[in-house]
Amino acid sequence: MNSISVRRVRRLSIPLIVLWCVLAMFGCNRGSTSTIAGKYVDEKKSQDFTELKTDGTFLIQQENQSANGKYSIDGKRLILTMSSGEVVEGKIDGKTIIDNGGSRLTKQ
Repeated sequence: MNSISVRRVRRLSIPLIVLWCVLAMFGCNRGSTSTIAGKYVDEKKSQDFTELKTDGTFLIQQENQSANGKYSIDGKRLILTMSSGEVVEGKIDGKTIIDNGGSRLTKQ
């Protein structure tokens, strides 16, 4: 390859690499807080719910008591860190959260 061909390849490959990086960062947001965020209502007790907010915080309302804190997603694991420091885990299955006690909360 001569030097002109090498420059053309570089000139074309750099925008493609940048495009690929942008798509990788923004196009594949599975598990992100924006896709998980929403209100999940207990299937057996409709007054109980967990609200996951887009800023990574949550609110739980259960049997006239509430708790809040921050959450994170690791694959299908939902990790809730209460403001008290206690950590609780659940599982996300589509539009359903299954807590560690087996209760199912469905996204509204």
